[in-house]
Amino acid sequence: MTDLEKLIPQDTLVQVAGETISISPLKVGQLPAFLRVISPVMAQLSQPEINWLALFGERGDDLLNAIGIAVKKPREWVDDLAADDALLLAAKVMEVNADFFTRTVIPKLDGLFNLGKGIQAANTGSTSPSA
Repeated sequence: MTDLEKLIPQDTLVQVAGETISISPLKVGQLPAFLRVISPVMAQLSQPEINWLALFGERGDDLLNAIGIAVKKPREWVDDLAADDALLLAAKVMEVNADFFTRTVIPKLDGLFNLGKGIQAANTGSTSPSA
């Protein structure tokens, strides 16, 4: 890998359903829709080992929508994939965007989660009745 390739992430090519799919780091325009559907999945994706079958069982629709957004394909195209192809795409999307998730998304979600716990604790404190 050259210094330029390290600075500018390169696309990853994956052969799926008779097509060569180019998986690149998410673009800013993809982020709002992608983050909306991937946020419920993030707790499981942040585990050291991902149980893909359990993940599909619990958050499959969200994950399939996220795959479609990341590879710029309609959900119907993703729905028609073989299971192993969908799992491969999901894994590659996470791999290509791992730096973004580990440095940006997960810490922010952790911060929001901790902030929410702090607000909840503050709201459950006792208040004195007004006279």
